[in-house]
Order: sequence, then structure tokens, then C-alpha cells
Amino acid sequence: MNIFSKIRDIIDRRKAVNEIYDDIQNLDEVLLEKRIEIFQEIVTPKFAEIGLNNWNGKYLWYSNFNENGIKHVIEYNVFKSFGGSFSFGNCFDFIPSISGKKLINHRTDKSTKVIYFKRLEGWQESFEKNKPINPDKISTVNEQKFRNSLNQVLSNNISKLEKWFSEKTTIEENISGLKKDVEFPTFEIGQRIISSEYILAFLYKQKGDLKSAEFWIKEHFKKGINSELEIELLTKRIKN
Repeated sequence: MNIFSKIRDIIDRRKAVNEIYDDIQNLDEVLLEKRIEIFQEIVTPKFAEIGLNNWNGKYLWYSNFNENGIKHVIEYNVFKSFGGSFSFGNCFDFIPSISGKKLINHRTDKSTKVIYFKRLEGWQESFEKNKPINPDKISTVNEQKFRNSLNQVLSNNISKLEKWFSEKTTIEENISGLKKDVEFPTFEIGQRIISSEYILAFLYKQKGDLKSAEFWIKEHFKKGINSELEIELLTKRIKN
């Protein structure tokens, strides 16, 4: 870290501390019912503008499946410290997730899930670099801060979300993006049960390329995430 980065980090940390004191003095947390009301007013129309016309009435917005069995999804994630942010990605009607001793498909509105998972850029960067300020954090300290931060995050990210979705509408486009994620993985704490390799396996299966599908599911198994039963279930699904 160079001298300018150190100075910026000190400034950001002081700013973060000052914001905490301000939040304590003005705490009137926006609870679930009010959040949903404001989401309906502000968020749902914005996401509809970029093709996510469906809302589950809480924290999930999504498009319909396209002809390739792909739907775009945005989810609001709650933080521990009076806030939250949006993650986004794709759901596929041919890629299951694991629940207990069985594979769960995601073909209905109720079962919609972000399979190909991404965080907003500012959130991911603050997560990776342990920065004290997350520019994509939506504050729930009080209604005014909630509205202001929500509008700011949407303003900064709507065009980025629209661009990402427009470039991830086909199986080939998703394969290309996931291979880049494998080559240049984002920082995570622990390992995701649904890895990039996992998704690639099912994308190749959907294309009818079973050799590549088996290669990528084996790469996923190397992470040591799955039990013997899960390995058996996934291998069977890939081969059949």
C-alpha cells in the first residue's frame, strides 16, 4: 500500500467512525414492513425497466425464463450492521441446487434462486480489501438514510446491471463469463456449494457436451465441498 492509499484508508476509517456515531444518534431502524413498502415504491419500478418484471413481494426480483432457460435475478441481502445490498446473477431451469439428500430444481417463481452469483462492484471491492466504506451499502438506520442510500446505489448500478444481464443471456455467454471467474476468482470467505465449475458442468450438459460436463463436475469435486452422497447424485444427474 503506497502513501496515498494509506492516507485514503485513514480518511475512510475516520469517516466510517463518524458515520457510526451519527447513526447511533439518529437510529430509528427501518424494519421489514417499511422496507417492503419503500422497495415497492422505488426499487420494483427501476428493476422492471431493465426486464425484471417479477417481484416476490420481499427481497427478490427476476425476469421470466428466456428461450435458453435463463432468467436474470437480483436479491437484496441483509447485513448485520443496519444495512444491506444487492447481489445479482442468473437462475437456470436446468441447473439444480443441493438440499439435504436431494437435488432441487429452480423452474418456478417460488423456487427462483441466484445460481450464477455476483455482488455489486463496490460491495465486492470493500469485501475483498476490507475497506471501511462500502459504497453499495444501503443503510437501514432510519428512513431518510434508507431512501437516500437506496437511490444512490440504484443510480450507480442500474446501467451496470443492465449491461451484465444483456451479456449473459445465452449458454455460451454464461460459459465465457464463468470461465473468466475460474481463471480470476473473486475473493470469498469459504467456498460456495454452487461453484463456477459446478455451473459450467451443467451448462455443458445442456449443450450436449458430456465430456466437458464431466470434466467440470470433477473440477468442482476437487474443492472437497460435497459428501459422497452428493457426489453420487450430481454425477448421476450429469451423466443421465
